[in-house]
Amino acid sequence: MGLSWRTLLVLSLLLASSQVPAQIYTCTAPDGSKIFSDKRCGTDAKLVQGITTTKRSSSAAPRTPVPRKSPAELEALLQQCNAGDNTACMAWTKGGGPAELKAHEKELQASCESGSIRACEERYCRDGATQECRNRVMQLATLSGERWYLRFQQKNQADGPTTYSVRCLDTARRSLKDVTISCAASAGPERCRSEVAEEAFPRLDAAASSSCTTL
Repeated sequence: MGLSWRTLLVLSLLLASSQVPAQIYTCTAPDGSKIFSDKRCGTDAKLVQGITTTKRSSSAAPRTPVPRKSPAELEALLQQCNAGDNTACMAWTKGGGPAELKAHEKELQASCESGSIRACEERYCRDGATQECRNRVMQLATLSGERWYLRFQQKNQADGPTTYSVRCLDTARRSLKDVTISCAASAGPERCRSEVAEEAFPRLDAAASSSCTTL
């Protein structure tokens, strides 16, 4: 599991605020996410190898500032960090990663509030089908059901079928899954078919609900 943006910000704060030489521990939260702490955070606490934090005293000589890395370099380091490279996590933090991440989150939030469903998904749904994710995307979706919402649709020909991209939200398991449903131009009892359900339906909403229940 990759590190979430919240986890990375907490880790960067720990690395920046430690007042004495300290070790960083990681634990697994009840929802499966990672927790970082300068104390043992649970019975499964494990020491993060390769990271020890120290805050210099006021009498120490000032350190040479670490040059800020480019967005491409930060993205590469973040991928390495998510793959378990603790040195890359440190380099990402010192190279301006937290500031870059905060700026990106602020931009996504503004786009989401302006009506971009994709920005809402990236900002609020990266940790799965949380209640916040559901609330944000359901407010913007043009069509939705109890466990799904329409992301976008495409029609290539005037008399051809319309293809719909539906995202299923299972808040009980916090899973996100996408389903493609094709609906013919003319009405009929078998107008809409999905890629996961054998049965066809007369309407998109019925096909979407059935598909998301099947998954």
